[in-house]
Parts: sequence; structure tokens; C-alpha cells
Amino acid sequence: MESSSTYNSHIPLELTLNILPHLPVKSLVRFLCISKQWHHLISSQDFIKKHLKLSIESSRDCGIILRHYDDSDFLRFLFAPLSDNNQFGNAVEIHSALQLNILHHCDGLVCLTNKKNEVAIWNPLIRKYRKLPREPVEKPFGFEHSTRTFAFGHDPQNDDYKVLRVVEFYDAKRHLKEFEVKVYSLKAQSWKKVEEQWPNKKLSLNLASASLNGAVHWLVDATQSKIELLIAFDLATEKFRFYKAPDQPDDEERVFPALEVLGRYLCYSVLVSYNDTTYHEVWLMKDYGVESSWTQIYRIGQGEVPGLFMYLPLMFSKNGEEVLLVEVRERYMNLVWYDMENKTGQKVENRSFPCGFTTSICTGSLLLLDGDNVIDPRDCKTLLLSVVVCAADVWL
Repeated sequence: MESSSTYNSHIPLELTLNILPHLPVKSLVRFLCISKQWHHLISSQDFIKKHLKLSIESSRDCGIILRHYDDSDFLRFLFAPLSDNNQFGNAVEIHSALQLNILHHCDGLVCLTNKKNEVAIWNPLIRKYRKLPREPVEKPFGFEHSTRTFAFGHDPQNDDYKVLRVVEFYDAKRHLKEFEVKVYSLKAQSWKKVEEQWPNKKLSLNLASASLNGAVHWLVDATQSKIELLIAFDLATEKFRFYKAPDQPDDEERVFPALEVLGRYLCYSVLVSYNDTTYHEVWLMKDYGVESSWTQIYRIGQGEVPGLFMYLPLMFSKNGEEVLLVEVRERYMNLVWYDMENKTGQKVENRSFPCGFTTSICTGSLLLLDGDNVIDPRDCKTLLLSVVVCAADVWL
């Protein structure tokens, strides 16, 4: 192997700076051991931001994470890359941080939690994670029961990634509710209580959230009103705000509403019943924060796609003409590519996929490069050991 000085002399720095941000994550992790100069460049915050921007714009390193239990009831995670022709490559096993459940994803990072309410932020493609410190719940006097909801997103104003925790307390005898809101900053590596607490104690959260434009969003249960509401929490200002979901005609019945991020838009999907007909429709908020900009992008009638009639949109195809749908079942999901113009669906066939799984999308990112290495729980070997050894050989 050539020395780092000899190797670098053949590649002008300007050319290196132009080429490296366009490379996939897997290659860049390997290049960390080329030299001190390359390690410093690739691990710098400016480079990581530029690489992430290009990764999102080009859908490079885009794919899905599959979560399933094997025959021995061991929780496994797989990653399947997406090619330009809408085909998924072979699913390759990746080891998750702390064997937790997927909550949310943002910029290639995945937020995980478990029944013990432990939380970790994980970058599956570079196999790094950071476990959040345990934060006590301050239960108000007289309240015995509580539910916890987490959300995860990016604060672009402070260039920080944050986890929001909302705890809902109940007093069944007095029919009262209280809330506690705390936020964790990845940059500060600490929790703090949010001064502006839950804005309406009559509203309960839908557990699923969506992260977009520096805010996290939920649907809320407003039982006294037919109007569906979304609540947004701005991660920079730490303020709440409300938006209305798409208008609902009086003669329609809507069930199983869900909030997602599709492309770069806030997405509302719902199952609709009208005149003995059932269909699934999806809306995008084309101008973020403007309720009048809700636009229906497709409506699926019964029989247009294979499988059961309950779908969630996951991602657009790279040409934008199709959308990947997740057919929701208990501990089992089918994936279907739906052609929005021709109104046809085709089931995703891939022999490397497990029989039963849940799924989440993932984008290639170098964020959390300074985090802890994920350890294979079965043999306790560091997955990036070869990179560490290689780097040591170069620098010693």
C-alpha cells in the first residue's frame, strides 16, 4: 500500500473535494482509513452536511429497513437498497442499537425505543448509535396512569437533532388529564423541560408522528369536533401550532387517518366510505403551513392493487411516477408499487425479504459518525473493527 503522502499527491485537493460528496456512505466509511487528511475531511461537519444534501436530492443510498423476528424469536434488521428502476436489491442484515423498535426517521438517522422507554438514535448504514440518558417523569400529584409518545426531527435553525417526549397523565376518578413535555438535544446531549406545555388538555395524541421543516407533527383526537386537526411542535422555537386536515364532506366517513412525510411534503392518508363505496386517498400539503394547499394526489379504489385494502404511502419512485405502498397487517406487511396515472399496482417480489416484517425508509448519511459502534449481540464483535484497525495501521 502506498503511503498517504504519495497517494494524495496523485489527486488534487480540489478534485477530491468535488468527488467525495457524491460517493455512497459505504465507500466513504472505508476511505476514513486512507489518511489523516481524508479522515478529517470526511468527518467534518461541512462535508457531512454537503453529502447529506446531495444524498437527499439524488436519492442515493435510498432504501428500506426491514424489521422481523426469526424462528428463534430474535429481532433482526435488514437493509434493502433501491435502484433507479424501482427494484430493491438483496436485503442485507444490519445490527441495530439495543434491539429496539423503530419509531421515526430523519436524514438517515432512526429513532428507536422499547417497552422500558429506553431511547437511542441510530445510523444503520454506518452502524453508529447514541443511547439517550434516562429522564425521569415528573408525575403530578393525584395522577396514576400515563402514556408516553416520542417524536424525532431536525432543528435547522440550531443545526440540531432533537427527541420530543410527551407524557399524558390520567386521573380516571376525576376525568382529568395533565401533560409533561420534554425535549432532548443531540448537540447538548441533555434533556430539558419545555416551558410551553401541552396546549389543550382535551386533546390526545395519535402515536404516529411526522418530521418536516423543523417541526414534528401528530394527528390529534378532537372528539368534540368533526374537523381533523394536526398539531405541530417547532423544534427551534419550542412552540405548538395547529393545522386543519383536508376538508371532509358531510356525506363522507373517514377512518384510520395517518400522517406521513411523502417526498418533501406533509402527507395525510385516510380510508373513506361514501355511498357504499370504500377507497383510500392521499393528500399532500403542497405549501407547508397553508391549509388551503392540501391537494389530493391519488385515490385508490377497491381491486386496483393486490392484497387487503389498507395502505400507507412510504416513498415516491425515483422518477416520481409511482408511490411505494405498505399494506398494513399485524406484524406483516406487503409492499406494492402504485402507478398514480394508470391506477395500477404491482406487488414487490424479492426472495431476500423475510416472510413477515415491518418497514421504514432510510437515506444514506454520515451523521453520528462520532457515535458509538453497534456491537453484534450474538458474537460481540464490532462491525467497524476493520476500519479501526486500518486507520491505526495508517496513523501509527
